[in-house]
Amino acid sequence: MENNEQYNSFSLMKFIWEKRRLLIIICVVTLVVSAVCSFLIKPKYKSSAIIYAPRTNSVAKILLNEENYNERLDIKAYASEEETEQMMQLLNAREIKDSLIKNFNLAQHYDIDTNSKSWYSRIQKILNNEIEIKRTNFGAISIAIKDHDPVFACRMAEDMLRLLDTIKNRTEHERATAAYQALCEQMDSIGREVRRIEDSIQICMQNGVFDVEAQSERVMQQYAIAVSQGNAAAISRLAKEQEKLAIWGPRLDALQNMQYTFLKYQALCKQKMLDARLDMQGSMPVKFVVERPIVADKKCYPKRSLVVLISTLSVLLLSVIVLLMIDRIEEKPSGKAEEPVA
Repeated sequence: MENNEQYNSFSLMKFIWEKRRLLIIICVVTLVVSAVCSFLIKPKYKSSAIIYAPRTNSVAKILLNEENYNERLDIKAYASEEETEQMMQLLNAREIKDSLIKNFNLAQHYDIDTNSKSWYSRIQKILNNEIEIKRTNFGAISIAIKDHDPVFACRMAEDMLRLLDTIKNRTEHERATAAYQALCEQMDSIGREVRRIEDSIQICMQNGVFDVEAQSERVMQQYAIAVSQGNAAAISRLAKEQEKLAIWGPRLDALQNMQYTFLKYQALCKQKMLDARLDMQGSMPVKFVVERPIVADKKCYPKRSLVVLISTLSVLLLSVIVLLMIDRIEEKPSGKAEEPVA
């Protein structure tokens, strides 16, 4: 079997050597044609940007954090894998692509007839091919846009960075606005409850109950003195005071406890409401820009040397196969039938 393989290899090399002139001519012609065609291909230029996502975009948490250091609330902290994946998903959102289509009139730029049935799918497919969003080896996000016009590609990349800020801030502002409105309603509800409690406390005070513990202690002391002195009038008056404390005292205690709880909750809601208002009104960049896009001065496509090399090798291989098939077909009619091996 080894001898047969060597024989076949030798035969193939011999065949190629015999056809060398034809193969050389084919290679030269292919090389010239592919070189000419590579110059006919319209070149593309790439403009790219590199950004990092932050750990958090909450203005209130970043600016009003008075607790111990928390890396997540550090305005300088870069994002972890989770935040980076979220930002990549946002960059791939259809809203950004639709904004690019509108802002740069991409249908006209790519010569797409908007009256055709599938024009939107075609332009989305082109954008998916021309826009590349990926993670770098260092956890950053690379945004690259290719186009035949280097200035156009740079402008699109810049606009993607702007749209990222606009869309993310708008989304977070919508949530902050909804939270602020909910907290305002809660504050109104708490305020009504606090006023109701204050009115009830006022009724208890109108009935002579101000401080249950102090009044009870004072009444008991005076009652003991009145009993020891046998003062019937004082005993009767103090008994009424004790009865009044027994009726209104527990109510006042319960109302004061409720008032403390609601006031504490009201203060917390007030703080959260101010944080939500700051997030609603404030606006911060949602990214760290490490490398801004610039106008490319060198094309990224096509690689003419690579086009010529691949085309020449492909045609050479195909030519060898075709010549072998032709040679085999020509040998069959004149060839003798092989005798079976005993």
